[in-house]
Parts: sequence; structure tokens; C-alpha cells
Amino acid sequence: MAKAKKTEKREATPAMFDLIERPLVTEKSTAASEFNKVVFQVRTDATKGQIKDAIEAIFGVDVTKVNTIN
Repeated sequence: MAKAKKTEKREATPAMFDLIERPLVTEKSTAASEFNKVVFQVRTDATKGQIKDAIEAIFGVDVTKVNTIN
């Protein structure tokens, strides 16, 4: 049996709040919420790792995957 990976909870910093601009509420993002997916508009220079860290720290959730679109 595989051991569960222990993740260290990080504290949200002001830079993390600047990274996430706003939640994106559209018909498509509302439909995605039925599958436990949330859509945010983020800064264009943000990396997937930075986005994941910011969402986990701000909202206290575990992020499994980050998809980005330009």
C-alpha cells in the first residue's frame, strides 16, 4: 500500500494574493464547477507551480492539477 504524501501547509503571502486576479464566472466555468473545478484569471507571468501554491495557501485546499490558457 502506498503511503500518503504529507504536504506542508504554507501561509498565504501578499504576493500570492496579487497572483490571483479574480474568479472567472462564465457559463463554461459554471458547468466545470459540477466536476469540482474552479476557474481563475491569473497574472500572465504566473507559472503552474506558483498558481498551485497560491490557491492551496489562500483557500486551504489540495490542488491536483493546474491547466493554463493564454
